[in-house]
Amino acid sequence: MKLLRLAAGALMTAGLIVPASASVAAPPAPLAYVAVGDSYAAGFGAGSYVDACGQSPLGLPGLLDARKQIQLTFSAACSGARAADIPGRVPDVPEQVGGLAATGVLGPQTDLVTVTAGGNDVDFGGIVRDCATPALAVCQDAVNLAVSDAGTTVAADLDALYAQLAGAAPNAQVIVTGYPHLFSPEFGNAPLLSLEAQELFNAGTDALNEVIEDRAEAAGFDFVDVTKRFDKHGIGSPEPWITFTGFTAIDDLHPTAKGYQSGYLPEVRKAID
Repeated sequence: MKLLRLAAGALMTAGLIVPASASVAAPPAPLAYVAVGDSYAAGFGAGSYVDACGQSPLGLPGLLDARKQIQLTFSAACSGARAADIPGRVPDVPEQVGGLAATGVLGPQTDLVTVTAGGNDVDFGGIVRDCATPALAVCQDAVNLAVSDAGTTVAADLDALYAQLAGAAPNAQVIVTGYPHLFSPEFGNAPLLSLEAQELFNAGTDALNEVIEDRAEAAGFDFVDVTKRFDKHGIGSPEPWITFTGFTAIDDLHPTAKGYQSGYLPEVRKAID
């Protein structure tokens, strides 16, 4: 009986041994990722800038690149970039896409693209200046004009941009990110803008986001809304995720490093296939 027990134990042990010739599945290759867009795509507001475009490793592209499953091939995002290509400016998003496609950085091998564009096309900064005036009607007119432009000119420019992206990276998942509310008027603080003007500006942001989402979905792209993530973290809140120094800093009115880390990154990660 003792010999039988020993033999049975040996057989069980042998069954647990993996032959040396057995292959172990290799981990999947990381997604080849390219980022294009404006200052929000570059990470402006987060600090630690690496170039004149305001790119920061603390922005969305750098944060995604830090994930094991994603490898940033290139970020062409640049502060001031628009969805429409205006010659003589910073590299607008169509120019970014065209340049990356021409060099082969963006192509059939690209798995993931993120893009943020539209805010400069409606002149976010100019609207803030108009809304900072005492006359609320000036703010309302500026927001109304921007909303009208977003639904017509900007929508058409986004259609052209998204078609260009789809042609340049036919196999990629393209994630289009929207803009957060810059202000939190619910706290009753009125830095820069009156509470009424803050509400008007936020409503204008919602209207722009709706246009961006509509055109992204029409192109077969995925839209990521970050307004809920930034809720209660706008200018005027106890814990703002938007940079505001009273315009003593060039990157005012952009997400902080915390805003990109806790606002943009979780929503984009959820959207990635």
